Amino acid sequence: MRRKGRWHRVSTPRTSTSPCSIKHSPTRETLTYAQAQRMVEIEIEGRLHRISIFDPLDIISDDDPTAQEMSECNSNKENSEQPPQHCLRSKRHKASKAKKKSEAPTTHGHATTSTLPEPKVRVIECSPPSAPHRSAAYYKFEEKSSEELDEEVEYDMDEEDYAWLEIINDKRKSEGFSSVSQDIFEFLMDRFEKESYFENQKQGDQQSLIDEDAVCCICMDGECQNSNVILFCDMCNLAVHQECYGVPYIPEGQWLCRHCLQSGNTAIECVLCPNRGGAFKKTDDDRWGHVVCALWIPEVGFANTVFIEPIDGVRNIPPARWKLTCYLCKKKGVGACIQCHKANCYTAFHVTCAQKAGLYMKMEPVKEVTVTGTTFSVKKTAYCDAHTPSGCVRRPLNIYDEPESKNGICRKGMDKSLRSTSKVRKKAKKSKKAVSETCTVVPTVSVPDIPPQRINKIINQVSIQRKKQFVERLQSYWLLKRLSRNGIPLLRRLQSSLQSQRNIQEREDDEEVQSLKKKLKYWQRLRHDLERARLLIELIRKREKLKREQVKVEQVAMELQLTPLTVLLRSLLEQLQEKDPAHIFAQPVNLSEVPDYLDHIKHPMDFSTMKKRLEEQRYHNLNAFEEDFNLIIENCMKYNAKDTIFYRAAVRLRDQGGVLLRQTRRDANGIGFDEVTGMHLPEPPKIEPPPQFSWEDVDKLLNPSNRVHMPLEEQLRELLEKLDLTFAMKSSGSRSKRLKLLKREISNVRQLLSQQHIQPPQIESGIGSFEEESGLIVENDGEEDELQKKRMHLWKAPTLVTIDDSAHLHFLCREKV
Repeated sequence: MRRKGRWHRVSTPRTSTSPCSIKHSPTRETLTYAQAQRMVEIEIEGRLHRISIFDPLDIISDDDPTAQEMSECNSNKENSEQPPQHCLRSKRHKASKAKKKSEAPTTHGHATTSTLPEPKVRVIECSPPSAPHRSAAYYKFEEKSSEELDEEVEYDMDEEDYAWLEIINDKRKSEGFSSVSQDIFEFLMDRFEKESYFENQKQGDQQSLIDEDAVCCICMDGECQNSNVILFCDMCNLAVHQECYGVPYIPEGQWLCRHCLQSGNTAIECVLCPNRGGAFKKTDDDRWGHVVCALWIPEVGFANTVFIEPIDGVRNIPPARWKLTCYLCKKKGVGACIQCHKANCYTAFHVTCAQKAGLYMKMEPVKEVTVTGTTFSVKKTAYCDAHTPSGCVRRPLNIYDEPESKNGICRKGMDKSLRSTSKVRKKAKKSKKAVSETCTVVPTVSVPDIPPQRINKIINQVSIQRKKQFVERLQSYWLLKRLSRNGIPLLRRLQSSLQSQRNIQEREDDEEVQSLKKKLKYWQRLRHDLERARLLIELIRKREKLKREQVKVEQVAMELQLTPLTVLLRSLLEQLQEKDPAHIFAQPVNLSEVPDYLDHIKHPMDFSTMKKRLEEQRYHNLNAFEEDFNLIIENCMKYNAKDTIFYRAAVRLRDQGGVLLRQTRRDANGIGFDEVTGMHLPEPPKIEPPPQFSWEDVDKLLNPSNRVHMPLEEQLRELLEKLDLTFAMKSSGSRSKRLKLLKREISNVRQLLSQQHIQPPQIESGIGSFEEESGLIVENDGEEDELQKKRMHLWKAPTLVTIDDSAHLHFLCREKV
């Protein structure tokens, strides 16, 4: 048995009456809730007597002479206190009454003939010893510490232990071994209890036997008083008040509720609601019902209001109440419902369903002073969810098991063949009912455990024959005894030691806890401040990021307004750099690797230099930018031989970059830029739409006779324009054919242009005389020896290449030092 007493409030003094002050009630009137808390009703010879449970009554057996005397006095008193009967005063009645009065002394005299037993006293002569002299100091009781009690034997044998030990000793004697004394038995049982307790402490299994937050499942109140504590069932852990469940006196040892005491592990159902679990009591027709259901349903009451059992009045419930539908569980015809106390609200719900949902349910005693006296009654108020008073805190009670679904998923999931006939349905219902009846609830029992090394240590402390076998059997007996008590220790000190240790530890660590709470509060505040700072920093970071993006956008807008040509050329330069994946033209030539580069190239150029000039606003038009780009290509093709990767990269960049330059020029002409400032023109230029593209125009341009009147530069520009337009056309056979012709004509024009720009061959011009597209051929004449000597200073291992099959051999230097 466990009880809870968090708040030890001083109970109000109760008015106690003497044993003789018995209230008679000619008619049976039900006690009020307040009266039921302090009185009991006893029916003797057709009369109801109300006796206060706080009266110090003495117990007298039937064979005691005092009991016989009191019975005679009570019989005479009852005869004298009979109420007068109102009838017709006739002479016959008066005569019979006089006759009875005359016979009364005779009867009384006959009763006085019996003598009372006389006490017999014998004086014993003895000389009492002289009392020792009492010292002036006070005697003080010092309780032994837990360590000292652990060394002592605290276990006491009970009748069950005596019977078991006697059976074991008889068996040992038959086998020729000595019997085991009771001291050894108590010592071993005491060691088992304490070793299991120590093991639980090491494993950290120090669960408190008392739940400080538990509330009574009947009144849903967690307050306790000295005379009304909360009791916990040792099997199902049910929490109830003494007065709510009808337990006037706290029993010694374990305490079980009525369900666990009478039905064990068998599942039971309430006759008044569909929910399982909670505080049950039996009805007068041997069924089960919740105590809280019986309290709230008006027609139901209790035959004994002190012990709150059995539940009666179930037959008095009207059929209309049985037919109400609970709006919480949606069940109709299952149990009896109550209704909301709000006027004009007829919402019905089960009492236990309301407790599960945490609805407003309150019982309060009411004192009424009338002419006849003071009476006490109980006012019960319950509201549905819609009419719950404002400010009410909902406290759902989670002690009830979920009821089995009767028309839910299980029914939906049934096979269609099972639902085809009514017989199969009836069989399914019967089998389902049988399963629910045989369902058992297994209580949680803590099984004690002792390590083997501790068992061996206990065995070594005793000296008996075959002690190992005896200790193993005794351990099994001890374990079964603990399980029969639902895991509760057999030593009373250990039952409450966990809670007492917890209270002592709380008192000792009170200051430490307070200091830790202060530290925790400080760190919580610090964390809160840091969290706010982090949030502010994050917001500032996002703000600055947006500001940076805004500044960039404003910068681009300003550049587009002030230097629009620079923006266009910057985009063109980035596209040209993408066409150079090997970064050959990204940086200036390293003179440490090529020391003679400046001897042949007078004006070096690269992309980084172009970018620097672009940022310095040195390009006022596209022509200057194009000249620097062409200078990069010319320098590379002039210094490097045709079979090198540098030369091929320059040719590839010239072709791909030329397309980008021409497209940018067309865009610039459409936008309109001032050639002096590089800014936009006040008005965009009017551009005539280009003539419609046709293959006939391309064929006409490919004919050399049609280009005789045009300069070579214009011919090259027109051919490149047609090449770009041809590239833009869809793939076809004519497109591929004309692309080849255009590329060949462009190559011929470039050869002619190179011949015009090339001066007579000179050694100091580097490799300019040996360009791939120059078309210059050096004949092998009489001056070959002199030229060869001069070339030996600049070239290594010249390669002879045959140009054609003619008789003249032409030599070309192909490999540079």
